Amino acid sequence: MSILIGIIFIALIGYIFEQRRHIKFLKLVNYNQETRHIMTKHQRYLLEHQIETYKFSLDTLGYDRDEISKGNYTKHEPNPEKLQALYAEFERNESIYRSKNIQFETELELRETN
Repeated sequence: MSILIGIIFIALIGYIFEQRRHIKFLKLVNYNQETRHIMTKHQRYLLEHQIETYKFSLDTLGYDRDEISKGNYTKHEPNPEKLQALYAEFERNESIYRSKNIQFETELELRETN
């Protein structure tokens, strides 16, 4: 009878160690998934920023995006007020972009320390 109790006791200890190993594995998988989601979100933001930069370039050079999609590549010189508004909007977007980049880098650094 004492041998049976000893075997059950050893099996329970083995089960506990296996559960602890499984918990560590699940924490690692969760950490990797969260990191992947952060990276995907940041890559999506970078693509949106790149598209906005291309739009700004076309507007600054005087091309109409709607006309380009129709095949009309006629250039129209934008007036100085419009250029000033475009530059102000671009500067605002660039400051947002820089702060998002800093936020992303900080978030990754914090994840590395945990």
